[in-house]
This record gives sequence, C-alpha cells and structure tokens, in this order.
Amino acid sequence: AASYTDSSDDETSPRDKQQKNSKGSSDFCVKNIKQAEFGRREIEIAEQEMPALMALRKRAQGEKPLAGAKIVGCTHITAQTAVRPHQTEAVHLAAQLRDALIQTLFYLAPISLSVPGFPVFAWKGESEDDFWWCIDRCVNVEGWQPNMV
Repeated sequence: AASYTDSSDDETSPRDKQQKNSKGSSDFCVKNIKQAEFGRREIEIAEQEMPALMALRKRAQGEKPLAGAKIVGCTHITAQTAVRPHQTEAVHLAAQLRDALIQTLFYLAPISLSVPGFPVFAWKGESEDDFWWCIDRCVNVEGWQPNMV
C-alpha cells in the first residue's frame, strides 16, 4: 500500500511512466497514482472547513450552471485549492476541466483528482520544461478546446 512517504518511483519522471487510474484512463500525469486515496482524504478534510462552498455545491448541483464549459486551469495546488476542481467538475456543475497544477509543497491532492478521470498534469519537483509539457497536455488535446481559462 502507498503511504505519504512512498517514494519507490521518485527516480523516474512521471512523463516516462504509463499510468492508469481506477477507471482505466491514462489522460493524466502525476508522480504516483497509488497515493490517490491519501489525497482524497486531505481534500475531504479541507471540504469540512468550507461549509459555504459545500452549500453552494449542493445548491448548484441540480442547476448545472457550467454546462458546456471547457475549462483549462493552471494554479498552485493544496488540499484547499483542490476543492475548486471538485466544485466545477462534470459530476457537480457539468463543466469539463483540464488542469496543469504547480506542485511545490503538496502532492497528494492532484493525484486524487486524477482518479475520477479528471485530467491533471502535475507533480512535486517539476522542472520548468516539465511545467510547459504539462501545459501542452492540457491545451493541445485533439477534439477538445477550452472556452474558459
């Protein structure tokens, strides 16, 4: 089982690995998909500290105010900011998202986002070249073009 300190594949660049999430998707690139459950727990804790945002999610769930939105994002990620993609993903508000996330401190949240099939491209210790590679994977997708940034 993976843990917070699992670094068994720290030597291999995520760009060089073939990964699939639990749904069989490989449209993501993170350091270690095995750590997704830990990241999801961190996001759930953050959600408990955001009652207004959770109430907004519940209210908007039936309305689907972002139906048809194709959003590409690039931001620093923490457990708290990882709540944002969960708020706008297709399950909740009907948007499609692709994110290149800047990873400096927290690395489990984006991993957990990639599990439900949310295209996330990020890992702790990205080089500048890695960062631009991740951006490219978000915006240059055949048959998909963002209409919001």
